[in-house]
Amino acid sequence: MISSQPSKPSVGDQPDARRAKRERTFLPARISFGEGALKADCVVTQLSPTGARINLAAAVALPDRFNIAIPQRGLACRAKLVWRKDDLAGLEFDQTESVAAPTTQDANERIRELEAANAKLRSQVAELMAQVQRLTDG
Repeated sequence: MISSQPSKPSVGDQPDARRAKRERTFLPARISFGEGALKADCVVTQLSPTGARINLAAAVALPDRFNIAIPQRGLACRAKLVWRKDDLAGLEFDQTESVAAPTTQDANERIRELEAANAKLRSQVAELMAQVQRLTDG
């Protein structure tokens, strides 16, 4: 019997619906929302000029729109959540809204914060080493 419905083209016959070619990456990134009050680190596993796929802890709730910064690419922009499954999320970059890239002043401030944290950790390590020394000498 002949069907009156047109046959569906096979998957191989369909053109790729993506607007831009994706690049496989392993880039650290940071998302932020709530006026920058909430931040989370993530990893960009695919990147294109129009969007990205990120790996993000499933416990982190994402709003519909947020900021994303990918320092190694000098990218800081608004993004829209397109899909989410477990620890993966697809997002589209908002081409009309950009986020100010970190300034040299921001970078210098971050360096000072990290140097202070480093000094504190070195102090804690020295204290622990002294405690171990006392325990092994006693």
